[in-house]
Amino acid sequence: MSNVETKNQKPNGVDLILDGWLNSFKVFQSFQTEIAEKSLQHLHTQRDILNSTRETLSKIEEDKNKFEVEWKAVLQNTIKSINNEQIERLLSTWVNQIDEINNSVKEISGLPNQAILDLFAQSQVQLEANVKTALEQQQKNSVEVFKKIELLTEQIKQAHHVLLPTV
Repeated sequence: MSNVETKNQKPNGVDLILDGWLNSFKVFQSFQTEIAEKSLQHLHTQRDILNSTRETLSKIEEDKNKFEVEWKAVLQNTIKSINNEQIERLLSTWVNQIDEINNSVKEISGLPNQAILDLFAQSQVQLEANVKTALEQQQKNSVEVFKKIELLTEQIKQAHHVLLPTV
């Protein structure tokens, strides 16, 4: 029986069941595609949030450094305005010690935070690449499976029409 003859026949119960099954599979496949797209959107949003956090922390660090430079300049100008040499040396030593403490705190707090953010950013990029690869492979496999299911459905219909011809 040819495809033209099969298409001209009225659909019977088995054809309707098989068509319904095939349509259900199509709906499932579209849900799967939608979930994959939402996953990628979520990853993009996560990456944007991470980048925004990095930018904010960089801005905070930059503002802190500006404040530190301004504070040091004001303090040094105040020290220079004092005419007492002993007080000037004492304040100068005190400013140097504060500067050393500040640099130590910067190293202790700044570097790990930046390293952690860099690690998160690298992990995010790798995760996104892995998810994209997996979704592409899943989509490719899904298309192949769907083609085979369509072919199988058509073969079952043809076999049914041959074995149990409808009037």
